[in-house]
Amino acid sequence: MDTYTVSLMLMLVGLILIALEPIVPGFFISVVGVFFAIMGLVGYIWPDYLFSPMAVSVALLLTASSGIILLYTYKTMGANQEPQLMVASSLVGKTGIVKKKITPYSLDGKVEIGNTIWSAEADHEIPEGTRVKVVHSEGVHVVVEEIKK
Repeated sequence: MDTYTVSLMLMLVGLILIALEPIVPGFFISVVGVFFAIMGLVGYIWPDYLFSPMAVSVALLLTASSGIILLYTYKTMGANQEPQLMVASSLVGKTGIVKKKITPYSLDGKVEIGNTIWSAEADHEIPEGTRVKVVHSEGVHVVVEEIKK
């Protein structure tokens, strides 16, 4: 395989990884993507230089710089956001689905509300798959009632 083809493939893989960063944030795959893109660019501009140790050193230096910039950007973007906090009392009135059968006087029952699973109890047995509504919260679990059709 010639150097130009390898260079283009490196750039393509790098750009794909950079483009995937917003989809899977926090994995810093864009840093690896920047490394591949820089190596591909170096190989495209200076084909004889691509496989030399100096090219890898330059690419690593530029990648480390871009990683620091990326970390700073994440830190800056997250600085203005309030932390998200979900407590059981904020769930009163919300609906969910029973994921594990609820039995009276037991916290073994599980309810999915939004994307979160909560321990649940009720005054009567409620089977799995039933839609329920949160009527009260106690500590870190919720009290639910079946939604009648």
